[in-house]
Amino acid sequence: MPSGLYVHVPFCPRKCPYCDFYSVSALELIPSWLEGLAKEVELEAPAWPEGFDTVYFGGGSPSILSRLDLEGLFAALKPFRITADAEVTLEANPQDVTPDKVEQWHEFGINRISLGVQSFEPRWLNVSLERVHTPADNLTAIVALESRGLRLSLDMIYGHPAQEPEEWVGDLDRAAATGAEHISAYVLTPAPGTPLGRAVAERQLRLPGEQLIAEMFLLTEQAMSIRGFSCYEVSNFARGGAVCRHNLKYWNRTPYLGLGPSAHSFDGRFRRANVASVRRWISQLSAGRLALEFTEEIDEEKARIERIMLGLRLTEGLDADLVKSSRALDGYLRDGYLHQEGGRLKPAPKGLLIADAIARSLI
Repeated sequence: MPSGLYVHVPFCPRKCPYCDFYSVSALELIPSWLEGLAKEVELEAPAWPEGFDTVYFGGGSPSILSRLDLEGLFAALKPFRITADAEVTLEANPQDVTPDKVEQWHEFGINRISLGVQSFEPRWLNVSLERVHTPADNLTAIVALESRGLRLSLDMIYGHPAQEPEEWVGDLDRAAATGAEHISAYVLTPAPGTPLGRAVAERQLRLPGEQLIAEMFLLTEQAMSIRGFSCYEVSNFARGGAVCRHNLKYWNRTPYLGLGPSAHSFDGRFRRANVASVRRWISQLSAGRLALEFTEEIDEEKARIERIMLGLRLTEGLDADLVKSSRALDGYLRDGYLHQEGGRLKPAPKGLLIADAIARSLI
């Protein structure tokens, strides 16, 4: 199976208070980043001769790139073989989506957009999340993307302060009513080091408790199912079989190459990460070497553990033989968190809710 290619575009005009992905606002570094990317591709290309059938431009905010930037980006990737039927995804902010940009993305072969709408309700979108785009921007962007036939995935966030389950279902209703074929639903998480994380830690802000979040999680699966979406991963729903092929590579441990500062790679044996600094990344590549933060060899036992941890996030589950004799397994099967089917262990919706805890007890 061909590998996946991830390109981290680490530029964002402003940092959202909940975001813990690596990004910088120094847009003047984009030309140097493109030069570094070309050098990184040159160093990596000999090790990835079979090419890629998925490409994912993440960030940061890849949608801020100009036509000139896109020309440099795709020129840098030319040494790689990208299959004709490749799924090519670009993350976009609604306020960046214009008819001209949509046409550019289509021209460069981008065929799938992951749109960060986050919410259709101003109370959550512009207050809780402090996003600069509006619900109207969401709808305008969706219309522009659908008019050019680009496949559409919507990112949604729940678990806002004082948010009630029925309000979250209403937000999902508005997302499902669009032409999107894929919806990702993430709980608002106060990651350490972020403004949101500090506000929660200092008790300046209170998020819904675990019980309410669990209710919203289970309601998400029910609401999406009624609206024709199937859950295939803890936070991801698709209709018409439109799963994200690229992200499935991560969960199935298919090799993938990550380019750019902070990007991760996995070749089937080694897992590694680039330094999370644009300037250090550029400096090391300019010296003719990869800008690696760490490299870890994944031996047979680590691979087994990864398959359990990742497999329990997927509704298709994992090979039951991966789990060694465990009393805990019997309990999860008896209580309906897991079920066994055709030699596979598959999580029920309430099993997905505690997938990490189940995995830790089964490894």
